[in-house]
Amino acid sequence: MNNEAEGAEKISHHILPTSATMIGVCITVIALFLAFNMGWTTIADEILGFDAFLFIAVSLFSYMSIKKIGINKLEKAADNIFFSACLLWLLWAF
Repeated sequence: MNNEAEGAEKISHHILPTSATMIGVCITVIALFLAFNMGWTTIADEILGFDAFLFIAVSLFSYMSIKKIGINKLEKAADNIFFSACLLWLLWAF
């Protein structure tokens, strides 16, 4: 296996568990908002719901790139969507 494929495989192996964790974090925060009945939960729920959807897409792309060796497009898509989802999480935090 060449170095580029090995590097791509390593990225997917890191992105997959991290995105799965972030799905759980998004769902937990949504549940906490609903439990405490905060006034701005509708906007936060929408943002975090979409963010969770992005992390689900990242998980799927990352898993598919791990299973099919040499598929760099899936790897790059997972990496780009993961970065976008993290930016959305950061924007929501502020």
